[in-house]
Amino acid sequence: MKNYFFFLIFICYLFAAKPVFAQKTFSDDFYTNLNKWILVNGAMNYWQVSGGALYATVLQSYSLSTIVPKDEFWQGMSEYTVDFIFKSFDGTDKNFVVGMRDFSNFYDFHFYSNQLIVEDIRMGFSLHSMTVPFILEINKNYSIHLLYSKEKIELFIDGVKIFVTDYLWSPPIYGGKFGLKIATGPVQQSSAYFDQVEVKEFKPRDTLFKQNDPLWGMKTYDHANLWSSNPSMSNWACAVSSAAMLMRAYGYQFLPTGEEINPDSLNLWLSNQNDGYIANGLLNWLAISRLSKILSDNSANLLPKLEFSYFKGSKAENLTLLRENLIDDRVQIAATTAHFFLVDDYLETSNDFSIKDPLYEYKFLSERTEEVDSLRIFKPSFTDLSYLLFVLPQEIDFSLTDDKGKKIEQLQTITEEIFSDSEKIGEDYELTYYPKPSSSILNLLLDASNFNKELISKAKIYIYDQNGQFQLINLVDLIDANKDLNKIDQLLLKINYLKETESTFNLEIIEKTIDEQKQTALNDLAAKSKQDFEEGKISFYLFYQLNLLTDSLRERLDYFFLLEKFLSYHQL
Repeated sequence: MKNYFFFLIFICYLFAAKPVFAQKTFSDDFYTNLNKWILVNGAMNYWQVSGGALYATVLQSYSLSTIVPKDEFWQGMSEYTVDFIFKSFDGTDKNFVVGMRDFSNFYDFHFYSNQLIVEDIRMGFSLHSMTVPFILEINKNYSIHLLYSKEKIELFIDGVKIFVTDYLWSPPIYGGKFGLKIATGPVQQSSAYFDQVEVKEFKPRDTLFKQNDPLWGMKTYDHANLWSSNPSMSNWACAVSSAAMLMRAYGYQFLPTGEEINPDSLNLWLSNQNDGYIANGLLNWLAISRLSKILSDNSANLLPKLEFSYFKGSKAENLTLLRENLIDDRVQIAATTAHFFLVDDYLETSNDFSIKDPLYEYKFLSERTEEVDSLRIFKPSFTDLSYLLFVLPQEIDFSLTDDKGKKIEQLQTITEEIFSDSEKIGEDYELTYYPKPSSSILNLLLDASNFNKELISKAKIYIYDQNGQFQLINLVDLIDANKDLNKIDQLLLKINYLKETESTFNLEIIEKTIDEQKQTALNDLAAKSKQDFEEGKISFYLFYQLNLLTDSLRERLDYFFLLEKFLSYHQL
């Protein structure tokens, strides 16, 4: 009795350890009768259950019959996957359907004369069709897998993808049941066999992408071959994989190119955009927002734009905001110190979150040892995507003011890093976000006292209007290539930000005084002489004299000409 008691405790622990999800399903192995099915058209006597399988037989020409699950067994599933065994006993037409709302509205899979014909039937007429070569062998068991969702309709036969709707198809109509169908054309007989029908509810946010998937894991991430010893997606693509899952969860199926959204296609699209990746491989989340606007505009079923915001707070603040933004089937992206993953649900019973990690096998946030450090929140929106993003090396100090000289307070300045083995990206930059700026004159003042060509080439400003259209400012392009950077003290970028259209800007260069230029030259010379001495290029005596001379001239810049003579004499 005692052992039985502990056994019960153990069983209770197993069930309490992880949340249990109730997924809507429908299944039939046809061991009894057809009590789970209802007739849509034709005659019920065309269908017979025998030996644990369903047989369909029509013995007269130009006849058909379709059965679908009854409402009480179907449980209102609108998106779903279907698996079943299918066999043909003759070479006549063979069919099954998905998305069947009534006898005049459905998607028909029709095997005929060594081909598969897929048709979108609406109001009894074929709205669109596609033909795929396929030889249906007689008396062979086929394993059929169907996906029916708002994103797409997909057919696999024996594990091989045979058909998928593309961007030329109208978006699938939401809802409608799976159905079994038997039909004859001009011939007098048609026979088929069905078994092991299993239907599972499907939600777009069930999509899971792994960055190390063999289909794309060894492909190059962004332009990582230029800055990493291991440029593969399996090494760096946690953010773009999470972004691909987020896009799919919100109903976006295809890129503007017509390619299906996955980490590979999204990585390629971003790497071909001027705003896709920033600062050597950091994903620009505003480009994801802009992509959602493009796809929303081209969407027949009004998919929303995704409005981006960044948040970083305490552990409690991060989790509270995350929970608040998982309502209405939303998903969000969370980050630890150097890794991104998707969060798709809050589990109230266990106070936990279900996650989809593009690299690790974690399914729940509680399984991770690292805490959530920050969030990338995407809210469905049909309004304002305006943003300014300043991408600047950490060595550059800056300020942003309005046309009256008042400091802009809404700025979020962050560092964003991704680690991989001994390498990391992003640590040299600061990203500053300015969400939803009003149309106004903005003054970006940059301290250029330690500028060099490499440093200034990294400074970029991304300007997004309310429709997500963007402009890119490369600061180095605004400075004359022959300009002596040592003479520059400050750069003033005046931006006439226009929320509804293209903005304008111009750069003012504020030069150092002659004395400031001399002080800079002394600093540069002291640093160079130290490096030359350590590398054995100059003697200790010469290094000592240079230091003595530069130190004495700092207080007497009017004798700067002596340094020039000294350098000329020693041919330095």
